[in-house]
Amino acid sequence: MKSIAKNSIHWTYSVAIFCAIFALQQQKATAATLSNGWNYAIDSFNDGVTGPQIGGGEFEFYGIAIKETSDTAFIAINSNLSLAGYADPLAQRGNINYGDLFFNFSGQNFNTANASGSLFGIRFAGGNDSSMPTTGVYSNVTAKNVTQINSGFTNLSLFNDRVQSAGGTPSIGDLSATDPYFQQTGNWTVLNSIATGTKVGEINFLTPATLNALGLDFAQFNAVGSQTIGFSFNKSSMPSGNYIANFFAECANDAIAIKGSFEQGSAEPVPEPATIFGTLVGLSFLGIGAAKRQIKRKIS
Repeated sequence: MKSIAKNSIHWTYSVAIFCAIFALQQQKATAATLSNGWNYAIDSFNDGVTGPQIGGGEFEFYGIAIKETSDTAFIAINSNLSLAGYADPLAQRGNINYGDLFFNFSGQNFNTANASGSLFGIRFAGGNDSSMPTTGVYSNVTAKNVTQINSGFTNLSLFNDRVQSAGGTPSIGDLSATDPYFQQTGNWTVLNSIATGTKVGEINFLTPATLNALGLDFAQFNAVGSQTIGFSFNKSSMPSGNYIANFFAECANDAIAIKGSFEQGSAEPVPEPATIFGTLVGLSFLGIGAAKRQIKRKIS
């Protein structure tokens, strides 16, 4: 009888451990595209065009990452372009910067969403050619082309041809270089700056130390540009749902897009390893206790 009781305890203990591990694995599987809570999109490392140089120059964009909590969204960009921009005498202002960051929740391509003013936008580079007066989050956004005044590409097809002719591999992060989400041909058809919009929120810039503390790690993808730019905003400024977010250089010398989703008020912190271990131990003891109680009832 003692042998049977002991075997029952061991069996119940094993089941408890298995169930706990299975539950944790299920949680992990649902976040398979994430790394430490960040959703990453990594761009080609050799499609930035800086004068005659293809790849590795000032306009090389390496990646973008987005993380969310229940009320805050965090954005991080890794590239070689600083927020001060790139000095170029051929540009109208003598400087070429980042364009604005656009979010499209409509499920339509960029031009269709733009025509209906259903885009959201973030001006994060204060010295760029955005029509918005200050940095921040904007709704009911329409976009405009500023490559023409920044000595840039007329369209994406010409950008792709330039990169490929030099042996580079053009891409747009989570999208292919020729994805129909963006218009590929035509005159000055790269829409990379906010034209109109209504301000609905502020952004807060984040230091590299803060980003590291939040678990950001571009280096795991070998995305090691000289600049890491980060900022956050309140998620209530945007709707819930799936989105495509993207930004271009003002000259369209590189671009990146990321696919993701926001869920208002639902994102929770990932449990720490110590918490997970404690949960496993707690479940194990609960299983042993239940087994003992069940065996005691059978014996009596």
